[in-house]
Amino acid sequence: MARSFRVAFGPQGQLVYLQGKASSVLTIDNLAHHLHANHDDAVALHTSTVRAQWEHSVISTGDDESPQVSFRETTSIASVLAVLQQTDSAVSSEEQRLLELAAVLFDESADNTNEHVRMIRQRQGVTQWLMGAVYDAVQRDLLHASKSQSPAAAAVFALLSGHRIEAACLAATAHRDYRLATLVAQSGSGGVGGGGNDKQMQALLRAQLKGPAFAPEYQRVYEVLAGDGVAAGLDWKRAFGLGLWFTQTPVDSVSSAVQSFQRDFERGVQVAPPLPSWLFKPGTEDLAAQSADELREDRRGESAVDLLQRGVYDAVFQLLRLFAQPAYPLERALPSEAFTPARGDVRQSAMLAWLLARVRRCRGFDDMMSYDWLLASWAAQLEVLGLWHWACYVLLQLSSPPHRNHAIRALLERALPNSLPTVSLPPAIGADLLPGISSDSTDAVEEQIRFVLQELQLPRSWLFAAYATRSRYDRDWAETHVVRSRVPSAPLTTSSHFGRLASAQHVAPVLDTVAETILQHFVWLLSANQAAAAHALVLQRIAPDAVLRGEYHVLKRVLEHLQSVQHLVPRDEWMAGGQVYLTFIASIDELPNVLSSIASGAGDAEALAQRANTIYEQMSVLLTALPALLARFNTQAHVVGIYDSHEANWYVGSEASELHVKYSVAVSEMASMVTGFVQELGSGDMKSVDASSVPLAQDMRILRTYQLAKSCFGSLVSSELEA
Repeated sequence: MARSFRVAFGPQGQLVYLQGKASSVLTIDNLAHHLHANHDDAVALHTSTVRAQWEHSVISTGDDESPQVSFRETTSIASVLAVLQQTDSAVSSEEQRLLELAAVLFDESADNTNEHVRMIRQRQGVTQWLMGAVYDAVQRDLLHASKSQSPAAAAVFALLSGHRIEAACLAATAHRDYRLATLVAQSGSGGVGGGGNDKQMQALLRAQLKGPAFAPEYQRVYEVLAGDGVAAGLDWKRAFGLGLWFTQTPVDSVSSAVQSFQRDFERGVQVAPPLPSWLFKPGTEDLAAQSADELREDRRGESAVDLLQRGVYDAVFQLLRLFAQPAYPLERALPSEAFTPARGDVRQSAMLAWLLARVRRCRGFDDMMSYDWLLASWAAQLEVLGLWHWACYVLLQLSSPPHRNHAIRALLERALPNSLPTVSLPPAIGADLLPGISSDSTDAVEEQIRFVLQELQLPRSWLFAAYATRSRYDRDWAETHVVRSRVPSAPLTTSSHFGRLASAQHVAPVLDTVAETILQHFVWLLSANQAAAAHALVLQRIAPDAVLRGEYHVLKRVLEHLQSVQHLVPRDEWMAGGQVYLTFIASIDELPNVLSSIASGAGDAEALAQRANTIYEQMSVLLTALPALLARFNTQAHVVGIYDSHEANWYVGSEASELHVKYSVAVSEMASMVTGFVQELGSGDMKSVDASSVPLAQDMRILRTYQLAKSCFGSLVSSELEA
């Protein structure tokens, strides 16, 4: 594994890999560079597509307060297309034409009109669509018709391949070929709206074709008019159109034409297979008219042969195939390569799957997990492009509520740019511990957070939890990489993570970068109701530093916020952790004032004495609790583990040693202070405290043992003298 060169994936589409097996150069790349040539264009394209969905959506919340997406009953493919055809839409005209065909095929299928009427409408719609789709190819052939030996027949054939009957008659007349113009004018006379064929005329043409040979161009025209469907040298759309217009009868459906065309190219008939249009780049347009056998012999056709072997066809043909074969599953009909050369770009696949499966409900998946996979893949693309708020919307359409909620919460954890609070989402608890809303939060981030909260109705608790996770990474990064430099204006005399309060308790403390990330992590944990983890963070990072530096104001405010949700922390852990620190701070805060008042004689002497006695009892109890506080560490060689009910945090190596020393010294410092106060309050009497169990430093332990022995010896001598 040390020399592995496999790709590693990171947040927002990050890729990390070695450039080769023998290379030691680490490359950090992004998936977006491999999916889209231009980032801005891709953002506009995906935004236009997902907004077309959004315009037809209704967001509601379930019993568990998690949002759900449904779509208006009036939603249709045509209505979605109308949104995409707006002037500010980035969707290409080719994609819009594809949706136009889908509307013709499937919007009509969902109509409750008479079946015969619906079939006629579909046939007319497909005819009009094909005429527009092949218009450019027909025009190119017309430009070359004049170079043919029979210009009239060549021009007529080109126009017939685009079903331009009237133009074909005019072209024949312009070349003074009135007989050909008459035959063309009668073609399709038995159809409705110019479709279908005429059996009597076709029989006459077939008889003439058996006679003396015609010029090649006339031969092709007569074969087309006879219904033989000559498709050699034509791209697949025109080859399919010839079968639809001149081979079928008026009562035949579009489905039968699709099935007939599919049989032809699958059986090896000299017809161009329906390959994706993106395959034919400038200079290779002639490949679109080659049959499968010709493509195998052409060196330029390697990619085409590969697609044929894998059964990847043009998106237009896949739509026709779905229409003609009700049992054909969507997961096989909508591969991403049918739309784009980028296999990972599933935007159009997901859009059509949504329209057919969720909107029209005319086609389904053999396995709904396939549809969920499409949605998840599209959401990943949106995340890579920085459109994580739209990715949340797409993930709301997942079929399984548990998977849906988990996917969105995981996305939020990855996508949040930082753990800084924003105007749209301030912390629910402990906001006063932070410096305030940062100017680093851009308008775009504010808008995204506002969108998921207000429009998508995501629970605020989900975002709080995501911020808690993100702040953990920010904290780890800061502790590892950031130089713990002080703010020049900070009124500090000692190096510290947390600084001191700027003034009163209601003013935020002056913080350095590390301290800010630690407190951000604490605040977001509290806001996410992860009080047990926040409690562990206080014991690990905040309390030891605060005790060692004497910065009790920050620790006190932290613990007060934690105390407000202490019911979320297991009682035994709270009593052996946070409560110990609270008791310690309360005692040392109040004791100096009490002793000062007693010494000066100010106030009620009896009440002061009673209060001093109460503090004495608290400190005595505190001394017995300190060993349990230190016992929260599990030390094994160079490994330190801190446990709580939420998680176990492990530290190794120098970090473990540093943390263990800091924690031990902090607890010893607390023990030293408390034993000093206990002795002072008890007038030197510490017999109620077992000094050997108190976690004191070695020199302090010797001193306290000496004081205890001296006190005991004095008491013994006094009792003997009295006797």
